[in-house]
Amino acid sequence: MSDLEHVGAGLDGLLRRLGMPEAVDLERLVREWSELAGDPWAATATPVGWRDGVLVVEVPDGTTATLLRYETETLIGRLTKALGGALVTGVRIRVARGKKGL
Repeated sequence: MSDLEHVGAGLDGLLRRLGMPEAVDLERLVREWSELAGDPWAATATPVGWRDGVLVVEVPDGTTATLLRYETETLIGRLTKALGGALVTGVRIRVARGKKGL
């Protein structure tokens, strides 16, 4: 076992003791977002953060945020079914800020 493998094993243990999911679960959530989230989330929302079970997703505008708020429980159900456990217990929707330019 390499030093890197020792660090990885220790990190996963520390995360579990702190009540956080394993890094592999969060990585899978981001990597497989399109399949896990399904429509309309896959095309209109991007996972940008997670803390204490609350997934932060970013959407392009306020209208989309309002529409997707009604589907939050469906999204949580899909993620729980796919990832198991209580990785995601809530969703916070954040509207992307427009790019400032010339």
